[in-house]
Amino acid sequence: MKNSLKLILSLAGVALLAAPVLRADEPVAPPADQPARPEGRQGRREEMRERFQRMTKDLNLTADQQAQAEGIFKQTGDAIKALHADPSLTEDQKRAKMQELRKNTRDQLHALLTPEQQAKAKELREKHGRHGDQPPADKPQGQ
Repeated sequence: MKNSLKLILSLAGVALLAAPVLRADEPVAPPADQPARPEGRQGRREEMRERFQRMTKDLNLTADQQAQAEGIFKQTGDAIKALHADPSLTEDQKRAKMQELRKNTRDQLHALLTPEQQAKAKELREKHGRHGDQPPADKPQGQ
């Protein structure tokens, strides 16, 4: 239970870090037949689980790759928590460190993919008009 919660929290903290790959087949608006997602932390956790599952399926990740990705997400989630808790940093410094964390996570995830999976991830990002450094189109920068 404790490990599951840590994994979920890590995945939620990394939502924006792997967004280009994870958002690949996400519909613009939820279908009318689906109930609205819960707001706040629980909704983000659920969304992160779905994104990770979609990434796993779309890129055909092996069990080993999934385990490695989970480790990357946990490490990044821990770093994000520490960053948010650091009172010595200004908001601009935190924002810069978050960008660095996103890049490092993206690079680590990219490195664990095969060349074919890397090509597929790139294709999915381009198909949806997103690049790794851009914020999601539905969210203004800074939010």
